[in-house]
Amino acid sequence: MALAPKTKGPGYVPDPETLAKIGRLDLKARGLVEGFLSGMHRSPYLGSSVEFAQHRGYVPGDDIKHLDWKVWGKNERYYIRQYRAETNLVAWVLVDCSASMEYAGSKAAKGQTKLEWARLAAAAISWMVLLQSDAVGLCTFAGDVQEFVPRSSRKDHLGRMCDALVRAHGEPRTAIGPVIRQAAERIRSRGIVVLISDLFVETDDLVKGLARLRHDGHDVLVIHVLDDDELQFPFEGQIQFHGLELDQKILLNPRQIKAAYLAELEKHITAIDAACRGSGVDHIMASTSSPVDVVLSAYFNKRSAMSTAGTRGAIGR
Repeated sequence: MALAPKTKGPGYVPDPETLAKIGRLDLKARGLVEGFLSGMHRSPYLGSSVEFAQHRGYVPGDDIKHLDWKVWGKNERYYIRQYRAETNLVAWVLVDCSASMEYAGSKAAKGQTKLEWARLAAAAISWMVLLQSDAVGLCTFAGDVQEFVPRSSRKDHLGRMCDALVRAHGEPRTAIGPVIRQAAERIRSRGIVVLISDLFVETDDLVKGLARLRHDGHDVLVIHVLDDDELQFPFEGQIQFHGLELDQKILLNPRQIKAAYLAELEKHITAIDAACRGSGVDHIMASTSSPVDVVLSAYFNKRSAMSTAGTRGAIGR
């Protein structure tokens, strides 16, 4: 179906089908998060307390319930009340919308693409942050930035983010390094950056992008999502393969190249994992056949265990 335009101006009203998709994504994210949070330790990134510590200047997107109206009454300036144990988390979710992310798998029973998996993961992570009254923003990209949704800590911000995620669509190329640098220039506060991508990119470009984020003081999580077809290469018989990001077709017997393909894939994944570890970045593998809540809860539980044990460093696959 044709998705809504990438940008919206005054008077923009999504079509009914798009609205339905936004609603479903919103509900899925809320249900998924509220389900698995009840059975796991809190992320070491999240949390707050009620002991007042200090004020800071209001930033557009902050939850107005934390405004100190007494201060405003004295000097007519907006200040946010901060608390002793508050993490003041700012999270940013970067979602790859290149054409390769629209692959759904030859045997996918539900026809779920990598992009659809990434949408739900992005929405779920965003809702986790918002539940803690922290702020989250979104960037969708391919060859360039598609949409940049400013951060906010308001609960109704999830709807705006789901709106942007539903509009996200595949584009024929990926430029992950330059896009990360563009996003970094617009992310002014240190926080957590979550990158969700199939990472069919040059490792050097990824390393440069991650280096920029780490240089700016961000904690970074890379969720590397692939389809089972890409991980196992189960094809048989003469098959014509079509390039998703290159206009190419090739007819071949998969058995003749399976071993070489899997070896190259393992080499690529190993290089990315090493690059992430070298940059102090968490790198986790995910398959579209694995439920989003299972992948995220496993990661956050592992991260919590590491925090409790006092260990540091990136979590690998």
